[in-house]
Order: sequence, then C-alpha cells, then structure tokens
Amino acid sequence: MYCTFRLGNTLLFVERVIQPNRKRIVTIMKSKFNTLMSNTTLALCGMLLSAPYAMANERNTLNRADEKFIKNAASHDMEEVKLAQLGVQKALHPDVKAYAEMIVTDHTRSGANLARLATAKRVDLSDEIETDPSRTYRNLEKTDREDFDRKFLDQMVGDHKKQVGNYEDAAEDAKDAQVKAFAMERLPMLRAHHEKANELRTREIERTTDKDNTGRNVRDRDDKQLTPFDQGSGKRDTEITANIRKAILDVDDMSTNGKNVKIITKDGKVTLRGPVDNASEKLHIDEIAGRVVNPSQVDSQLEVK
Repeated sequence: MYCTFRLGNTLLFVERVIQPNRKRIVTIMKSKFNTLMSNTTLALCGMLLSAPYAMANERNTLNRADEKFIKNAASHDMEEVKLAQLGVQKALHPDVKAYAEMIVTDHTRSGANLARLATAKRVDLSDEIETDPSRTYRNLEKTDREDFDRKFLDQMVGDHKKQVGNYEDAAEDAKDAQVKAFAMERLPMLRAHHEKANELRTREIERTTDKDNTGRNVRDRDDKQLTPFDQGSGKRDTEITANIRKAILDVDDMSTNGKNVKIITKDGKVTLRGPVDNASEKLHIDEIAGRVVNPSQVDSQLEVK
C-alpha cells in the first residue's frame, strides 16, 4: 500500500506492503488517499505505517480462541441481519415479520458493540465482510412466499442454537476479561431469539399441519381416536404440547414426518398420532413425550411407514 503527498517542493512516496489477501483494503485505501494530498494525509500515513506494529503487540494479548470467537460472532451478526432483512420483505405472517424486524434491530446494535470491541482489541474484521450474498441467502430469496416462513424460521433456529453454544463457550473459557464479559452480556438475547424462533416454528408447523390434515381430522374423529380438534385449551395442556413439540424439533436428525406428528394433550394426557420413518424414530418421540409428562400418561398411536 502506498501514500503520496507533497511537502514543500518535494513529492514524498510512502509504501507499506500488505498481504495478498488484503487486496480489497488496498483498493479502498488508495481511493481515499488519492483525494487527501495534505498534511492530514501525512499524519494518516504515519498512523497506518505504525499500525501493524501496534496491532501485532496488541494481538499478543488476545489468544487465538478469543480472536476466532470475535471474528465468528461478527460474521454471524452480519449474516443474521441480511437474512432478517429478507424476512421483513418476504414473511407471510405478521408474527414472523415482527420477529425478523427484532433480529435486524438487535443484531445491528450488538454488531456495533462487537465492532467496538474488535477495534479495542485490534482484531481485523475486514475478512469477515461478505460483499456477495451467501448461499443460504440466495436459497431463501428464491423460496416461494408460502414456504418462506418455515424455511426462514428453520434457519433462525439452527443459527441461534449454534451461536448460543459458541457464546456459552466464550463466557466460560475466554481468557480476555472484556471478551468474556461481552459473551455473558449477550447470551440472554441470543437465547431469547432461539426460544422465539422455536416457538414460531412450532406454530408454523401446526398451521401447515392443520391446513393439510383438516379433512382427515374430521374423518377420523370419533369417540376412540383423538385429533387436534380435541387439544385441551388450558394453560397446562398447551404448555405440554408446546414443550414436546420443541423437544422434537430440536433433534437434528429427526425426519420431516417425525417433526410433523400430531401431539394432542387433554387433561394432562398426551396422544401421539401420525406416520414416522422407522421404529427407532417412534421410540425416540415416545421417550421425548415421556420426559415431559409421566410415561404412563402417553398414548402413542404413531405408525411406522
């Protein structure tokens, strides 16, 4: 990288070598410096020439794990804001749109705080800035609007689950006190985002399932077989159904059929209905329900395909 400036009748040339992977920074710097041929440029060049040494000394106080955490967290913030901005545009349901707006606001604010921490710790975040849309963004952008909410919420659940784990690790293991404090302070927000995404995804699945199975539920309804129409409306019954659904959705390798099983809770008793891919999956779902309520209160009518 170079700067040129005139001091009296003398044209001075100052050069600083930058690694090949910093080409984007070189281009930006050139365009700025070419417009600042003044004493300000001289001072700025001096700062830039000395910055690598100051940065190197500062980085020696931040270990590799802490620096990696900051960079990963910054990349996550930028990606979440982009995805959530898309969510604001494309979400079909008002509750999903409101969630996307919250993500934009919260991650923009926390991203700014993280950027200040990175500056204080001399962590270069330029490599974390993606100028082109990610594959995830492009896939969501192409998603039909009627399918968008479910896929968007799936992404939010997965992303925030991963980041909660990363922040928990940093809150416990970070060597730098400020990095540790930042992780601890931000964890409640990320956990709240994860819980809300799970709640909305459960609601979205139930909306889709109810729509797809209305005819079958009417056909199947009799004195012996419960359908979602029989779901108890009390707070306890509603909470049991939501907790079982959330635990099922948190299983990474659960099939689509498994995630869409019917869960009907009435007077504290749980009935499970619908197809699952295999006997192992049926057993897993039965066990999940049995952890939320007493196993004796679970009536599993799940069918292996």
